[in-house]
Amino acid sequence: MNLVDELHGIVGALLQVGVEHAVCGGVAVTAYGATRSTKDIDVLVAPDDLPRALEAVRPLGYALTALPLVFDEGTEKERHIQRVSKIHNGEHLVLDFLVATASLAGFLENRVEVLLPEGRLVLVSRDALVRMKRLAGRPQDVADLDRLEGREG
Repeated sequence: MNLVDELHGIVGALLQVGVEHAVCGGVAVTAYGATRSTKDIDVLVAPDDLPRALEAVRPLGYALTALPLVFDEGTEKERHIQRVSKIHNGEHLVLDFLVATASLAGFLENRVEVLLPEGRLVLVSRDALVRMKRLAGRPQDVADLDRLEGREG
């Protein structure tokens, strides 16, 4: 599966049904000029739009829905994620819908829209992306912060 084609298919499906969303994670890191490889697609969605988002991507093959994930529950870093996967020709691709609630509330504000030959792409703002990376704090997130903030050397 081609990650870029999958990304544009997902975003197109979300736009078609009016889901409030923004691409985040490794794809957004790359879009902001800090190129790195990624194995999944992360999309921030409004809480009320999560069911419609899942339904919108189902025809694209994203039909394997995991149980909801909650990280750092009960803390200021609490994050809710709904993972859905696609398997095609033996390849597996993960799509994580991060829910704009708890510590991610308000992160859909100030989204950035980019027009590409493949279509429209909506990203979290650079500031929101940096804040999301700080919240997660995993080694990859720290490396992404170094790239985004020009500390990589």
